[in-house]
Amino acid sequence: MNLIFGVIIDTFADLREEKQKKDEILNYSCFICSLPRSAFDNKTVSFDEHTKEEHNMWHYLYFITLIKVKDPTEFTGPESYVAEMVKETNLDWFPRMRAMSLTSEANESKEAKEHNELRNLQVQLEQTNKLVNHLSQQLTELKDQMAEQRKYKQRLNIIGAPGSLPNVAMPGFHQ
Repeated sequence: MNLIFGVIIDTFADLREEKQKKDEILNYSCFICSLPRSAFDNKTVSFDEHTKEEHNMWHYLYFITLIKVKDPTEFTGPESYVAEMVKETNLDWFPRMRAMSLTSEANESKEAKEHNELRNLQVQLEQTNKLVNHLSQQLTELKDQMAEQRKYKQRLNIIGAPGSLPNVAMPGFHQ
């Protein structure tokens, strides 16, 4: 009799341990996408919101039941696709290791990075435009100085044509 009680007690202990493992899996990872609870730390959606709203296992069960009882001629596109996958016992339609709430955050992060890059490019473009304007201004000033120097040399050549004058430096110019 004690032997039977021992077997029963061991069996219940094994069942309890197995149930605790299943509960731990359900409490620390999403049943639908298998993402761990830690993937939702510091995110806009908590793990509990994710498992109750976004990946509610009962919604998936209801959807599969709907597909089983609904007339196939009345299926929408997604229902037809999932019905075919269920018929083939293919689970590829489940979002494995993916969640829309995490994907949208990643996209927002990507958009923020792209926005920052665009902003940096705009700043660089403005700096380049300022530099081009400054160089254009210097070039114009240089052209004006060259024209002044030519005029000055021409005047010197006209005045000193009969008996050439000594080479005189123009004020502000270095030869």
